[in-house]
Amino acid sequence: MNFKMWKYVLNSGKTYDSLLTTLLIVILTMFINFIIGTPIASFMARENFRGKKFIEFLIILPLIIPTMVSTMGIQFAFIKLNLIETILGVAIVHSVTTMPYYIQSMRAGYVTLNKDYINLGKVLGADAMERFFKITLPIIYPSFLVGMSLVIVISLAQYLVTFIIGGGQIMTLPILMMPYLVDGGVTNGTVYSVIYVSFTYLLVLLVNLIIKNIYRKREQ
Repeated sequence: MNFKMWKYVLNSGKTYDSLLTTLLIVILTMFINFIIGTPIASFMARENFRGKKFIEFLIILPLIIPTMVSTMGIQFAFIKLNLIETILGVAIVHSVTTMPYYIQSMRAGYVTLNKDYINLGKVLGADAMERFFKITLPIIYPSFLVGMSLVIVISLAQYLVTFIIGGGQIMTLPILMMPYLVDGGVTNGTVYSVIYVSFTYLLVLLVNLIIKNIYRKREQ
């Protein structure tokens, strides 16, 4: 590989700006998934009710509808909400794409969770947040790890929705990388591809280490 290209890419301010933007979007996407997806996964795993199959269908609907169709509909709504060409707008769209994976992963963990542990926490006076972080999360943390890892990988892989909602102004790493791959800038494209893969791996590894560290502390 041409080391001049590595020098060019690593000396480019656009590279670091795109990495920072990508990181902010991934963090926001994980936060939105956690806040919205976790209670939905808990409810769907524990409760049986009329219309449950329909709700399950709605959860996986973003995976069924073609990306272009759903994104264009979202774009129209986002124009009215002034979320076009914003990091928050892109993160929300990424959350729509990643939410089904996160919910299904967390739901698998909640299915194995014995309600007696939660009830015991209530008896001992723990509030909802304490019960989640001190009881629920240490028990279902493998599902949480899988869910968050999927959110990271899938969010980082979004090009089309990022380009449409971001209007070409939100410069994530895939947005920066793609023109080099399409227009024949193979050398630069290869460098960005290596950075992209390494960045994805490091983010997944970092999140896994943080969650495992929390789990170990709760065990002590």
